[in-house]
Amino acid sequence: EIEQLNSELCDDLLPAADRVKYHIDKKGQNFIDKEALSKWMEEAAVASQIGQDYIPFAKETKGKKFVKVEEKKEKTVYDDEFEKLLAEAEGIGDCDITDGDIDALAEILGANSLLGSVDVSSCTRPGNETGLTSPIPDIRANYLVEAGDMEEVNEIDVEETLQEIQNNDSSLTHCIFNNVPLDQEMIDNITSAMVDNTSVTKLDMCNCAITDESIDGFITLLKTNTTLESLSLETNKITGKQLKLMVQALEFSETLKELRIANQYFTTGVGDEMAISKALANNTSVVKFSLNWKNGGARNSADRLIMRNCDLARKKRQGIS
Repeated sequence: EIEQLNSELCDDLLPAADRVKYHIDKKGQNFIDKEALSKWMEEAAVASQIGQDYIPFAKETKGKKFVKVEEKKEKTVYDDEFEKLLAEAEGIGDCDITDGDIDALAEILGANSLLGSVDVSSCTRPGNETGLTSPIPDIRANYLVEAGDMEEVNEIDVEETLQEIQNNDSSLTHCIFNNVPLDQEMIDNITSAMVDNTSVTKLDMCNCAITDESIDGFITLLKTNTTLESLSLETNKITGKQLKLMVQALEFSETLKELRIANQYFTTGVGDEMAISKALANNTSVVKFSLNWKNGGARNSADRLIMRNCDLARKKRQGIS
């Protein structure tokens, strides 16, 4: 009776979890033969007429076919003067090429702007001085341009000048050793003699092959000398570390007004530039300072300090406290 009630009970309205499980009274049959079933399905599919009107896919292009058009290169037409120069340059003309023709061709091509700071007079034939001798200078950021007098010959007698510095000659107030290669011993002798000198107010030693080994003498000079007002060491081989030590020595100098250390062979690092600008704050006498700055912040800081010193010097001249 319970089984009969279960089979007659309608549980469609009950939740799925509460429904009575469905029981099948039919006994199971034999296992299905899969190979026979697959074979029958294939035969039935072949015998079926469904899909007989199927059309295979064929890739077709609609519209006109794209054809790439070749670009037409127009022949450049020059004026008669330029055509003549080109013909002579190619050896077609009957006349020989002169230096004037080369200059005219360079002017037409704009050689001034193309060559920049290069001396375009080298484009002329060897042994001739003609050509474009006044090129437009090439001005680039952080581009070191050598001073114009770096190739001039300095006829100074180094030994005689050193003797005058050691003797504290009152007539010697400006020493110029520019463009004279000096060895380390001679540089050390000059700096040692300048320590006790009270006559020389300006010392120029640009392009003298000064290296880091000779900087200690200049540091001692800046700390002890009370007469020197200008020191120029441009175009040498001094590293940024030694330049920093030199500027730090300005703290003990109250008379130096001008220090030029630009255009060195070695590039000054950002850290050294920041230290140099910071060291300038301890000096109130320097009103002219030159260095190839790479860091904008350090340059601006140094400019403000130099302007401060200039203002202090102006007030001192006017007697303003």
